[in-house]
Amino acid sequence: MGADLFGSVIVNQTSDTAAKAKIDAMNFARRQILSDVLSKYADTESLRALLENTPDDALVDFIASSSVSNEQISSDSYTANIRMQIDSDAVKDWLISNEVQNWVPSGESIEKFSAFIVVPNGVSDWAELKSIARNDNVEIETVAIVGNQILAKMPVNYRTKFTLGLRNMGWRYADNSGVLQVWK
Repeated sequence: MGADLFGSVIVNQTSDTAAKAKIDAMNFARRQILSDVLSKYADTESLRALLENTPDDALVDFIASSSVSNEQISSDSYTANIRMQIDSDAVKDWLISNEVQNWVPSGESIEKFSAFIVVPNGVSDWAELKSIARNDNVEIETVAIVGNQILAKMPVNYRTKFTLGLRNMGWRYADNSGVLQVWK
């Protein structure tokens, strides 16, 4: 299953009116929660710059749900505990379209295929394979490493593109009852 991307923040905002304070508090909460949660899954400097240059109203599209508790309103202030769930697919598309390197998990359940990989040159070969996937914003999930052999998993919908990348980098591969065998 995809990850649940939740964040929470306590806001305390003052303004000319309570309504304006609440609007400002919600904008602050969205921006802060997106920053806090996504910093675990994206290049932090690029994310920070993107958030600074994205208008408040555009950030609304990245929130799947929100809840408010301990809400207190006066004539010119708003205080509350705000919890939000981030729409992982919308955020991932936004980050990719703005060229922010990220590892945001898909919100949908991802079917994966197994790959049995032989890396004769160890770490340098493994780094080369990881770079093929990273160029497509896909992370290779390492299941086990034994000597120069690696058992890994990747999304099924990435298999064809990965094998094309392998071929372009001089790697060989074969299907063995659904398990992708990879060697150089």
